[in-house]
Amino acid sequence: MHRLPLHTRIIIGLILGAVFGVIFGINPHKLEISAKTQSEAIENWSEVSFIKKDTVLKSFGHNDQLGIIKYFKSTKDKKDLILKVKLSDGTEKIFENTVSVEKVKTIGVLLRPVGDIFVRLLNMIAVPLVLASLIVGAASLTDLKHIAKIGGKTLGFYALTAVVAITIGLACANIIQPGNMISPDAKERLMETYQEDAQAKIEQNVDLDLVSFLVNIVPKNPFKAIADGDFLQIVFFAILTGVFLVQISKEKAQHVINFFAGLSETMIVLVEKIMIVAPYAVFTLIAATVAEFGFGILQTLIWYSLTVVLGLSILTFVEYPALLKIFTKISVIDFFRAQKQVLAVAFSTSSSAATLPVTMDVCEKRLGVPNKIASFVLPLGTTVNMDGTALYQAVAAVFIAQVYGFDLTLTQQLTIVLTAALAAIGTAPVPGIGLIMLIIVLKSIGVPEEGIALIIGVDRILDMCRTVPNVIADSLACVVIANSEGELGEIKPEAEYEGAM
Repeated sequence: MHRLPLHTRIIIGLILGAVFGVIFGINPHKLEISAKTQSEAIENWSEVSFIKKDTVLKSFGHNDQLGIIKYFKSTKDKKDLILKVKLSDGTEKIFENTVSVEKVKTIGVLLRPVGDIFVRLLNMIAVPLVLASLIVGAASLTDLKHIAKIGGKTLGFYALTAVVAITIGLACANIIQPGNMISPDAKERLMETYQEDAQAKIEQNVDLDLVSFLVNIVPKNPFKAIADGDFLQIVFFAILTGVFLVQISKEKAQHVINFFAGLSETMIVLVEKIMIVAPYAVFTLIAATVAEFGFGILQTLIWYSLTVVLGLSILTFVEYPALLKIFTKISVIDFFRAQKQVLAVAFSTSSSAATLPVTMDVCEKRLGVPNKIASFVLPLGTTVNMDGTALYQAVAAVFIAQVYGFDLTLTQQLTIVLTAALAAIGTAPVPGIGLIMLIIVLKSIGVPEEGIALIIGVDRILDMCRTVPNVIADSLACVVIANSEGELGEIKPEAEYEGAM
């Protein structure tokens, strides 16, 4: 298998992981109930009741595994709480002083730590790579005007792709109207199952304040920003350091530049070594996701999910190739071939930050983008460019509005465009953050925030999908900016790049 190209091994790992996850999926009709005196796996129940002082607090049916687990966890006072389980054969089981109610884990889920270590390794590299590369890149640029020009082009390009992405999302949602295709029963079941998760997100009370956002770009303590992985603050600090590094004596500056150049090259080599285990890590990540979440929830939200995926597909395979043709002379096929590893890592990790080291490696060593441009554009893109997330927020907002019977006006839809674009800028490059930013979008158009409970069930799977255009747009911006500066090199042959891994 090691004779196969790395990207092929990663794709094989992804496919096998999905199959493994289906085979060893978590049984939705099985519970692990642990009490102080007993622990037992319960299967095929007809009813589970929570009882306290002879009063039935809540009862759940055969298909309410998640509801049972969430209700138990949300019950604050578990003293004297009794679980009465009626089995399908008519017998009953009583659990007193219950400690936990969980899904019965399978080998598909138990393998996940291998993938989690892989993701943590990539995240470990991301911050020092961004810091070192940006300092060296900024120090190599001629002056502040040059940096401002590249920065202006980068932000302008990201703004263009974000607005187009949101427009695509709104168009798909208005044409398909997925919110009108969900039954009242399905709506009620989703709201009941995920209302606790939705409330937890809402209580985080995130607001969009553009002035505060701009102020917070400037770190009070750059070392805290580095420790917290705040990419926007790291980018700001690194650019300033690099720019003014060349203002001191050349002898002193060169020592610092050499140090960070060495650190940057070391991180790139480390990325290449870590990628050796990528096929196995991707296998475990996909297997765990499929095993835990399955595809059952997709049946209920099939039209919503298809609308999001359709929008993301148009964004990735129509808009991006068109922009590539307009702004560069690179072959669309060659560009996407170079992105195979990036796509696989982005999809399996759901994290732009974790994918960043791989994206930088591919852009510099395969696509011919010079380090001084890649080290500036990519970290900035990882922080402010979230096209897939912005499109998803537009579709989700319209979907939730349709379910609640809101007829959004043109003004409200334009508000979605503006708010989703700004929310995407403030979205952290980590899994699942899009849901929290969606609350801001819903607030802006007066749609109940509790509606996010409708889509939480499929968010993990769609998060994987929307991370793909997020990272592709970063690579696209990289080659576009490099081409506009006349510094884009030739695409390296695939065999030559693979040989370096």
